[in-house]
Amino acid sequence: MRRSGIDRLPRAPQGAFDVAPGRLGFGCASLGSRIGAADGLRALGAAYDQGVNWFDVAPAYGAGDAESLLGRFIKGRRDHLLLTTKVGIAPPRRLGAIKLVFALGRPVIGVASGLRRAFRQVSATRNVHAPLSPDLIEQSIGASLRRLGTDRVDIYALHDPDPADVGRDDVARALERVIARGQARQVGIAGTADACRIARKLGAPYGVLQMGVADMAAARAEFSGGAQPIVLHSMFGVDGLKRRVERLLAQDRARIQRLVAAGYADEPGRAAAELLADYAFALNPQGVVLASMFDARHLAVNLDRASRPTTMQAIALLEDMIGRG
Repeated sequence: MRRSGIDRLPRAPQGAFDVAPGRLGFGCASLGSRIGAADGLRALGAAYDQGVNWFDVAPAYGAGDAESLLGRFIKGRRDHLLLTTKVGIAPPRRLGAIKLVFALGRPVIGVASGLRRAFRQVSATRNVHAPLSPDLIEQSIGASLRRLGTDRVDIYALHDPDPADVGRDDVARALERVIARGQARQVGIAGTADACRIARKLGAPYGVLQMGVADMAAARAEFSGGAQPIVLHSMFGVDGLKRRVERLLAQDRARIQRLVAAGYADEPGRAAAELLADYAFALNPQGVVLASMFDARHLAVNLDRASRPTTMQAIALLEDMIGRG
């Protein structure tokens, strides 16, 4: 199924991929949990129609349902998009109860950020790290492909691995077998800067590095310009960075006036979102930036910022406000 909309996204270098990645990718962590199936599929389609072709998922996402739902979406579109899935984190143990809570509370949780934060703090809702082993790697890729309804993913990544596991020979050999069977085009790391640092030093089999924006900000001189493509996530910060920036702008009119002079919105929430998106793209000018875009407003902002020329000014504007990471 080809796109029906207008593809206005700039592309990252194609490299070893079958298609050139769009600079903006879709993070599917809440697909099937906070976001129900119908709304989720509609949002994925809206993003795809505007040129988004990188979709990031994992077995634990969406309380274990995200891969299956994304599999429904990619039917007829598989050759025109890029898929990342992962290994190493499993859904919460009390999965049936968690799914019931999400189903009953989705309308409230979806609009109340405070409730979302509180819900994530409940231990029963937390995903579980699985001990990394060749058997887990073999089992997990097969299960992910079945749920996704495809014979291969483009990137198969170790999900938040212990840095010590990245250099293990048995792990590397298992990942190489995944590639040799054609189950993944590339393997990579989706984790901390320390884990990505080891993978970068080792090179093969690790072909793609994914980390949070905060990690990249703290180590951008080290990671910029390498051979392995970089993918960034958490552009708004898992620690509430967007809320922090929004408060700073609301408290000091001079700050927002400086952003307005640089072309940003004259409203704290919108200006914070625009600035943080620009910051992520500036940190990773040749790579992909992931965002959760199930809200049409979020999709619109992120598409707008991704379609503009990268502005390195965003780094100075944000770091002048909050300090350097």
